[in-house]
Amino acid sequence: MVSKRNHLAKNYLLAAKHCEIHGLEYLEVTCELVAYVSQLIHALQKERGLSNVFLASQGSHFSEQRIEQVQNSQEKEGQLDQFLQELNPQKCQDNGRVRQFIRVAAVLQELDQLPRLRQKILEQRLQPEESTTIFTHLIGGLLSIVFEAADASADPEITRHLVAMFNFMQGKELAGQERAWGANGFATGHFTEENQQRLCHLVERQEKCFELFEQFADQHSLQAWQQLLEAAAHKELLRLRQVVKKSGKDEGIPSSFSEVWYDVATGRIDAMKIIEDPLAATLKKLSERRIQRARIDLKNHQELLDQLAQEPTDAPSSLWVEGQMSGVGRSLCELVQTQAQHLQQVQDQLQEARQALEERKLVERAKGLLMQHRRVTEEQAYRQLRKAAMEQNRRLVEVAERVITTVELLQG
Repeated sequence: MVSKRNHLAKNYLLAAKHCEIHGLEYLEVTCELVAYVSQLIHALQKERGLSNVFLASQGSHFSEQRIEQVQNSQEKEGQLDQFLQELNPQKCQDNGRVRQFIRVAAVLQELDQLPRLRQKILEQRLQPEESTTIFTHLIGGLLSIVFEAADASADPEITRHLVAMFNFMQGKELAGQERAWGANGFATGHFTEENQQRLCHLVERQEKCFELFEQFADQHSLQAWQQLLEAAAHKELLRLRQVVKKSGKDEGIPSSFSEVWYDVATGRIDAMKIIEDPLAATLKKLSERRIQRARIDLKNHQELLDQLAQEPTDAPSSLWVEGQMSGVGRSLCELVQTQAQHLQQVQDQLQEARQALEERKLVERAKGLLMQHRRVTEEQAYRQLRKAAMEQNRRLVEVAERVITTVELLQG
């Protein structure tokens, strides 16, 4: 019979595996949440673009299309609401989910303001810039839920996939902003210097996001992405970007170009959605596979430990007998070592993906400090960081770290 301490060791080993399964089960729920968020983001991105052209053209373009898209967005809102209601956060309380739950609560409050926004757009009581800014802020909140999902994941394979998906969705959102601001310029017949700089800035940020996506994505997703880059819609968008660069305040552009721009940009973004959907589906499969594997491990551990408990009653009850480790002690020790090696392997595999997330946190924090101390917008703060990185020949995250350190020293 095993000793009391060996019995305790057995209980804690099994408890560790139960904790792992519990974490994976909630991660599976989180992956489902990401899928619903992905669908709503895509709907709101399309609504934002249509609303922008509708406002910029004073209601002469995309009136009916916008109404249809509002209905589509409302359908996706309802699906997310239903999922969150069935989720029941009281059953999912976990210290690692604090930020994620706060993000969800904030997004729900913002979604509650959408009917008022839509009414103002219908009555044309908003400027295109105001509408775009409000939609962009809401979509940013939804994307932060995906980011927190990646940040909270403790499974290397799922974390890498979440990092790839988040950066792809972020790049797609920046493409959506480019569509909205570009549609505004084409609808008004010219591009101001500020709008040209904004669009250039959005293109640069897209490229950075897609670089990170390529770093962490699976081979199938990479192949689909390469096909998109070679597609006609993408090449046509590149041509229209040149039209934007060459246009000036004194060079008029036919307002009908707004619909051409919107259709081309939408074709590219819809193609991105075709890549994004399998990413969400793969997340679900990965989480299901990991749970199944963990449950098999738990069953194997339980069977092994039950066998040890059936040793004859006259068997040594301590771990050590006459300088040698007993059978029970040796088996428990091997099991503990296996678990420890597994955990170390997990941490090593997580490190690369975590680094990408930590770097984003640093850049976001530095942007926030610049916005606070220099009274600039988020876009202007990012431009300042980007410019400093280019001038100093440093990585963006290195400049962000210097900004944070400098501000902390001044405040200290």
